[in-house]
Amino acid sequence: MSRHVQARARRNAVTTEYVNIVEAARRCGVSDKTIRRAIHKGTLPARFPQLNRCEIALSDLEQFMPGQTPGHVQAAAIESRIAALERRVQALEQLVHHLLSRREAAKPDRPSRRVERLTGPLPKQFVPLLTFAERHNVAELKVQTHVEMGLLPVKRGEWTDAEGTVVMLAFDAKGRKAFYQLYRDLPHFTRCSQCPHGYLDTV
Repeated sequence: MSRHVQARARRNAVTTEYVNIVEAARRCGVSDKTIRRAIHKGTLPARFPQLNRCEIALSDLEQFMPGQTPGHVQAAAIESRIAALERRVQALEQLVHHLLSRREAAKPDRPSRRVERLTGPLPKQFVPLLTFAERHNVAELKVQTHVEMGLLPVKRGEWTDAEGTVVMLAFDAKGRKAFYQLYRDLPHFTRCSQCPHGYLDTV
């Protein structure tokens, strides 16, 4: 071989870009097994600079995928992967929607709020209005007037207390707190062991 031919071969070796099998497969949008089969069949030239290392020239890769440059091959592969990912996302969204629909359908119909009992024994969380007013030395008529004016939240029903007395008006925790807030500054107001009935928790 002449010096001129040897020099040209060295220049080609320096300027030619090589990629390994994995990169070649990525650029072509195929599996590495496809690249290995092409090398084995001789349809894709390759070199082995080291034992267990295979390299393919990009110029040979262009011929292996006719009509496409490596850049175009890489872009097509990316677009193909994006399309596949979009199809998978759409399938997952449909699956999630289906599972949520089944979950909603399986839920029993429950009332949004517990219905308060308006008859029978007086609930433990309620205190008769008359008893509460007497305990704090506030006139029942004054309390009932303020109830009718909407100044005191009260529970209405037809319960029976432990002594068999019918209770038509009762205070829950919210009503007892409002009662304390409204009457605590009266001169004759009498505090009980449970005062201030949660009022200080909100001030």
